[in-house]
Amino acid sequence: MPPNPRLPIVNGDDGIWGNILVQYLEEQHVNTGGTNGAVGNGGHQNVTIIAGTSALAPLTLTSGTSLATPAAGSLEFTTDNLYFTITTGTVRETIAMYNDASGTRGSLYYRDSTSGPLIPLPLGTSGQYLSSNGTIPAWNNLVYANATKTSGYSISATDCVIFANATTASVAIQLPLASSVPGYQFTIKRIDNNYPTYSVTVTNSGSDTIDGTTSGTITLNLQYTSITVISNGSLWYII
Repeated sequence: MPPNPRLPIVNGDDGIWGNILVQYLEEQHVNTGGTNGAVGNGGHQNVTIIAGTSALAPLTLTSGTSLATPAAGSLEFTTDNLYFTITTGTVRETIAMYNDASGTRGSLYYRDSTSGPLIPLPLGTSGQYLSSNGTIPAWNNLVYANATKTSGYSISATDCVIFANATTASVAIQLPLASSVPGYQFTIKRIDNNYPTYSVTVTNSGSDTIDGTTSGTITLNLQYTSITVISNGSLWYII
């Protein structure tokens, strides 16, 4: 009669029983590198990681070399970067990281280099707006570019407010083509009191109209009068 089957006894079975159990665990957890210890063995339907402690992290990755060919679903840690490979196109994506200790409430995070982590941009003060110098974002105070003109001048996209001073000569302010600055608005204000000796006019470019005026010319006769115009991409309108 064969002996009754039983489970191994802890600290009581070594030799064959212990060796078989150790080999099984090593193979299933890809520890031996043998024929059965290949990627795919040791898989589990569900994995629960217990909570860490102040002395032991629940999960620790060791930096290594990234796969020569990205594999969908792979999580890789190389030097200071953490990667995850997506299925579509099998692309290795870098997981964005930031130093939480240096951030504050309302901070925005941006990438300051091609390979560096995210760094915080503290929240701006009330009334500031977010802009860019072409490299990094920054908060700036709202400032309207303005200039005083005493002779003919063609407005550019960098202008905002033009003060026309016709004390010694007439001043003609020409708008750019509406199609070149869609959504832009400009304000022109007369600051002298020398009408009718000298005039201040706001003129169009090309075939643009200003509030449907085909001549495309608006005259400012009184001191401190002004107009603000905005482009809809093809025409100018006074607002």
